Amino acid sequence: MSRGFHPRHLAWSRFVLGFVLVLGVAPQAWALITLLPTGSPRQLIMRVGSADTTVNKVVFDVLNTNVSPSPAPVVGVPGSGAPATSPAGGVEVMLQTRNSASATTMFLNVNSSAGLSCIGGSGCGTTVIPFNTISWVSHNLDTTYPGLDIQSGRFSGATAQQLIGVRATGVSVRFSNVLIFTYDNATLYPAGQYLGRVTYTGSMP
Repeated sequence: MSRGFHPRHLAWSRFVLGFVLVLGVAPQAWALITLLPTGSPRQLIMRVGSADTTVNKVVFDVLNTNVSPSPAPVVGVPGSGAPATSPAGGVEVMLQTRNSASATTMFLNVNSSAGLSCIGGSGCGTTVIPFNTISWVSHNLDTTYPGLDIQSGRFSGATAQQLIGVRATGVSVRFSNVLIFTYDNATLYPAGQYLGRVTYTGSMP
C-alpha cells in the first residue's frame, strides 16, 4: 500500500489503504527517523504501500478453523501488487518533509470511520464491521528518537486519528515504519465478504 505524492508547496497529502475481510461459516530493523537538511520550498512526500496510484489491499481470511472451537486473531496478508517489506507481510508507511529553518509541525492522521461493509451478494446483508477490530504492530521503530514515529496501535474509527505529531526546528525529517495488521476476530459476524478503506493524510501546516 504505497504511493508517492510530491506537493511543491506543502498542504496535505492523502492516501488510501483498502481492507478485505472474508469470514467463514461459523531482517534486521533499520532506523526509521532520518534527519535531513532544511530547504525551500517546503515540501511533503508521502507513500503508503505501492509507489503509484494503486490502492493496496490487506486481506484477512477468517476460516472455520479461526472460529471453532475458539476464536483466534487473524493476521492480514497484503494483496498482490503490494511491495515486499521487511519484516514480510506488512505495509510500509513513509512520510518525508523538507522544512525551512523555522519550527515546523508534521502530522500523520488516519480516517477509519467508514468501517468494513458487506459486499452485496456475499451473504452478510447490511452488516458493517467497525475498523476498531483491526490493530497493527509497528516495526523498525527508532531507538534514537523513541516514541516519535508510528507506534503500535489500532484503528479508533475516528475521522482524524493522529499517528504522528512532531515539531521540528532546523531540520527536515523522514519517517518510515512497516505495519503488520491483525483482525481481532472476537465477535462472530455473518459469513461473507467485507470491504473497507482507510485514508492516511499527512500535513505540515
